[in-house]
Amino acid sequence: MKKGLLMFALVMIAMFIGSLLGELSLEAEGLDWLGKNYEVGISTFELNLQLCVLTFGLQIKICIAQILLLLAALLGYPKLAKLIFG
Repeated sequence: MKKGLLMFALVMIAMFIGSLLGELSLEAEGLDWLGKNYEVGISTFELNLQLCVLTFGLQIKICIAQILLLLAALLGYPKLAKLIFG
């Protein structure tokens, strides 16, 4: 349970810091490629059931900096978990 929480925290921190770095790098010449955004997802669609209308959809916006930090977090997780949990 604790290891899963550590993994979740690492992923969330990597995504947050990666987002900040991606935004900041757009202004820096030579590092603007880190802020290149990609959007992946499913467009919204509605399901009308007469009683209620359900709308489904998913959009994820991710940049290169987030991808790199996410990979670093995933690769560093085993060593960090071993240091913390023994």
